[in-house]
Amino acid sequence: VIQSVVQALMKYITPYYWKQDYHTSRMKGDEWVQELKDGHPDRIHTELGMRLHVFLAFIIELRLLGLEDTRNITLDESAAIFLY
Repeated sequence: VIQSVVQALMKYITPYYWKQDYHTSRMKGDEWVQELKDGHPDRIHTELGMRLHVFLAFIIELRLLGLEDTRNITLDESAAIFLY
């Protein structure tokens, strides 16, 4: 019983002890999307409403449907704007 309580407590308090900067972006456009993909794991979910692996699969599906980068904007950025 004590072990279960300790495990539940650790699961609850761990996010409060694991600190990492969150709102650090000074970038725009495709750089911002790349920062989302490379940055804090929860940030892309907060900003776009989906986890990284889902976003990457979404981009692959869009490419399979024939969508591609334009001269001025990447498909990743277009999708991020739509989801944001």
